[in-house]
Amino acid sequence: MGEKQNRRGKHFYLFLACVIITPVLLSGCAHFYEELITKPDFEQAEDFTGQGNYTAAVSQYERIIARHPLVGDAVLFQMGIIYVSPRNQHKDYQKALECFQKLINNYPESMHRKQSDVLISLINEISDRDKKVNIQRRQIDKLEQQVEEIEKKLEQMKEVDMNLKQKKKHFLKSD
Repeated sequence: MGEKQNRRGKHFYLFLACVIITPVLLSGCAHFYEELITKPDFEQAEDFTGQGNYTAAVSQYERIIARHPLVGDAVLFQMGIIYVSPRNQHKDYQKALECFQKLINNYPESMHRKQSDVLISLINEISDRDKKVNIQRRQIDKLEQQVEEIEKKLEQMKEVDMNLKQKKKHFLKSD
C-alpha cells in the first residue's frame, strides 16, 4: 500500500515539473516561432537596405515589430543600424539612440544588448565631436569673413596709396 502512494507522489511531482517547465518551453518556442514566421519580412527589409532604400526598410521593420513584438529586439537593432549607416543620406543619430535605448529598456536579456550599449556610447562620442566640428566651422567662417574684410581694406589702402603716388608725381612735375 505504501508503494501505491509513493507512485502517486512520483506522478504528482512529474505533473508539477511539467506544469513548471511548460511555460518556459512555450516562451522559448514562441520566440523561435516568431523568428521563423518573420524571416521573409526580415529578408525583405534587408533587401531594401541593400538597395539603399532605407525609408522602405525602416517601414518594413516597423510593420514587423507591430505584428511580432517578440522579435522587437532584432528589429530595433536593425533600425538603429540603418539610422547610423554612413550610406544613409538621412542618417539620424537621435533616432538611432532611441532605438538602441528602447532595445536595452524593453529587452534587457537580448543578445543585441551589449552591442547596443557600445553603439550608444559611440553615437554619443560622434555627436560630441560633431558639435565641436560645428563650433570650429562657425569660427572658421568668422575668420574667413575677417580675412575678406581685411583684404578689402588692403585693396582700398593700395588704391589710396596709388592715388597719393600719382598726386605726388603730379605735384612734383608741376613744381
